Amino acid sequence: MAFNEEETRFHLIDPILRKKGYDDPQRIRLETPAPVEPTGPKGRRSKRGGRTDYLLCVQVGDMPKPLPVAVLEAKRESEDPLKGMEQAKGYADCSRFDVQYVFASNGHLYGDYDKPSGIQTGPHPLIDFPPHPDLCTRYAKDKGIDLNSPEAALLFQADSPAWSASRYYQDAAIRTAFEKIILERQAGNPARVLLTLATGAGKTIIATNLLWRMAQAGLLPKPALFLCDRDELREQAYTKLKAAFGGNARIVETVRGQNAAANARIHIATYHTLGIDEDGNGSFLTDHYGHDAFSVIIIDECHRSAWGKWSQVLTRNPNAIHIGLTATPRKLKPPKHDKKSKDVETAIAADDAITAHNIQYFGEPVYEYTLAQAQEDGYLAACEIIKRKADIDARVFTREEIISSGARDIKTGKPLTEADLTKAEYTGKDFDDELFIDLRTPKMCEDLFQLLCDNGGPEQKVIIFCTRDLHADRVAMQMNNLYARWCKEQNKPRKDDYAFKCTAAGGADKIEIMRGSGERAFIACTVDLLEAGVDIERLNAVVFFRYLQSAIKFYQMVGRGTRIHEETQKYKFWLYDYTGVTDLFGVDFITNPPRPGGGDSSGGTGGGDDDGGDDDSPVVPVMGGQRVIINAQGRFILGNRGGVATPIPVDEYRHEMMARVLSEAHNLDDFRALWVEAKKRRQLIAHLLGDHLSPELIRDAEQMNDFDLYDFFGKHGYHARALTRPQRGAEYLSVNAAWFADMDTQPATVLKGLGHQFALDGTEALESSALWEVPEIKLAGGINALRALGAPTQVMQDAKMRLFGA
Repeated sequence: MAFNEEETRFHLIDPILRKKGYDDPQRIRLETPAPVEPTGPKGRRSKRGGRTDYLLCVQVGDMPKPLPVAVLEAKRESEDPLKGMEQAKGYADCSRFDVQYVFASNGHLYGDYDKPSGIQTGPHPLIDFPPHPDLCTRYAKDKGIDLNSPEAALLFQADSPAWSASRYYQDAAIRTAFEKIILERQAGNPARVLLTLATGAGKTIIATNLLWRMAQAGLLPKPALFLCDRDELREQAYTKLKAAFGGNARIVETVRGQNAAANARIHIATYHTLGIDEDGNGSFLTDHYGHDAFSVIIIDECHRSAWGKWSQVLTRNPNAIHIGLTATPRKLKPPKHDKKSKDVETAIAADDAITAHNIQYFGEPVYEYTLAQAQEDGYLAACEIIKRKADIDARVFTREEIISSGARDIKTGKPLTEADLTKAEYTGKDFDDELFIDLRTPKMCEDLFQLLCDNGGPEQKVIIFCTRDLHADRVAMQMNNLYARWCKEQNKPRKDDYAFKCTAAGGADKIEIMRGSGERAFIACTVDLLEAGVDIERLNAVVFFRYLQSAIKFYQMVGRGTRIHEETQKYKFWLYDYTGVTDLFGVDFITNPPRPGGGDSSGGTGGGDDDGGDDDSPVVPVMGGQRVIINAQGRFILGNRGGVATPIPVDEYRHEMMARVLSEAHNLDDFRALWVEAKKRRQLIAHLLGDHLSPELIRDAEQMNDFDLYDFFGKHGYHARALTRPQRGAEYLSVNAAWFADMDTQPATVLKGLGHQFALDGTEALESSALWEVPEIKLAGGINALRALGAPTQVMQDAKMRLFGA
């Protein structure tokens, strides 16, 4: 019998690799968790398990860690080694692992994909596999790096003991950064690096280990600066960096007139503490740090800094290594003006500065790790999207209509005149921002509360993104009232701080409670404060009650829900979209430049400054007399399409899956014959999962969890009558009563037991070794009892055909 993949590797491939100089340190086994699926309220890990990959490494001298340069795929002994080694897959694997070569072998022959040349060759005899010294030489030549140079020592450093269990993509991101730094310095160019990883992928751990490896290689002669724009990000970075560097990582702040981080190797600062935010003059930076004060500057969430003045810290440190970290690199659309005013010229000049275009300044990202890939790897939570829409959002109200409706000032209740209104017309994107419709927010909250009840219960951790402080206040009030009524109806005690406003105007103190407690602080109603930099792993849902135009802002907000929380088995988050914002999935991160005179153009509706400034804002009218209906807009699964997280309508997802099933079984008889053969059935499921199509996921979305997958496929692919598991089990017993009566008691008892077990657990129950331990089946003689009817395998096959023919 031919070896499977694991046996091929152990018995055929590994012995030859050892002879070629690849001992255990030069062969790294990488395992990812099982992928996540948005099945049920909290999701789950897929039954198919994670992926196992093997990296081949090169070693130089006694360096602490070998350098991965190739990925090796072991195939079954009987399989063509070139199968599945198309160039696109080879290039993707090289990019994902930051390696230059992909090898695949069946233990006798091997194929080779070479990323630098884009050429695939083979099959070659495995005995001719390149020895370790040859692969070292090949890598050094292809990368243009002298592996024996002092700077190349960067590539062979281990992670800090505090964060030594890094994930494969974190290690790959660090190595790609180092490769660029080495090459740029060899060429005499400034070292500028951009790393792009999905929110929740651990960018701060990457930064920590990157700095640790540089320190170990002796490449931090001056301090390093970790720069961010929010206190929450600073505290998170300090926790990670202190775990690695101890007292050598300090927060930049003034203590007794001095810089508290003055003698540390790692300085952690916000723009505000350096005096280089929009309101600062850079005095702290210039007073406490001279020119070229740092060896390395890491700018966290650098996409949010495109409008700021942090370029000052970069221009004062031109010889430092500059590294940008982000999930959403910002590109700017240049303004189109034939005749440019002085203000526009100033804005354009600012846009051309190094802060205005991350990719222009840092270069293309040297490493990218997407949300879709992270979900496939099982590192970030899956997502299910429910879209709703208030019918009134399609309306346009004129100034005259609003006044004639008896509109009043939302704060004072005083009647308004046309002179009080700033616009001639108000559209849906203005609602609950510049114009409040009295029933819109209550109806949206009622609909959301019901969705929460339907999908796990109301006591979930949720962030609702609102348009402004006024809106957040009203959303929190409505959600609290709905919860109070629900508790009364269910005879349950009310938990504290169910819904609360969390903006710059107040409520931020409840975030730690929301993060840590499962008993209070459930619904955070915010504007922008929770957009980024706040990790709430147990968050179950992200809700959009506000309109957006910026893909950057949208992805950051969605990122609040992507973290997995193992303690509560949260592998999925819900995305409730009331404004169509999920159309921004897949949109390039391109925004307009800042308006002359300041301000961020990346928002959606003019609201959302989150500065608590509603008191000084223009009059906001509230109008009544309008009916509001919330309409369903569809249910979507966030799937992987070409490496991009894409909302796929449930109907489309089901259609794709059934087309794949029909391609392998053209009619119901063919499908039944395939289904009863365990090997063919599992191959079918494997093919679907390989195409990013999960049968159990779509069955859950179609609310058919009481049905076996056989009946799900039969209904949607072949228009067959669908029976629940208990129904099919019972029908098998009744339809085949005469068959059972014609055989001895013992085999009849065993075969009847199949119907009982199918009713409980479906097809899988019939193919589990536990089947033969079921008391009624075991007492009747188990599989041996079937010998009275013929070969047990054939008898079981016949019974399954009868079961699925019922």
